[in-house]
Amino acid sequence: MAAIRVVGSIRDWFNARDVRRMLRRQVFPETLVRHYFDQTEHGRDEAALQGVGYMMVGKQVTPTHVGVTIPASTNGLTGHLDRRVQRRVASIHILYRRRPAPVSTPSEPDSDAT
Repeated sequence: MAAIRVVGSIRDWFNARDVRRMLRRQVFPETLVRHYFDQTEHGRDEAALQGVGYMMVGKQVTPTHVGVTIPASTNGLTGHLDRRVQRRVASIHILYRRRPAPVSTPSEPDSDAT
């Protein structure tokens, strides 16, 4: 059974909206940095970005969760101890760069070469 990706679907919608906006405005940044939570989200967005002329030039994968220890407010006198809080974060970080436009070559050589 496939897992339901409610929040992932929302992020997919935001990524697709950004691509549609670039196409509508015809404004394409030279580089893009995108952050993804899972491979499904990355795959969908990468396919859309490749369709508008971007290629992946850098990839970094980091841990999916980060944690911090919050100290007790009473220094442990009332029995409250430090607690550890973990949050899920984007773990796939991709750098995309716009492909250079193809250089058009003349189909016929000049006959007036002097």
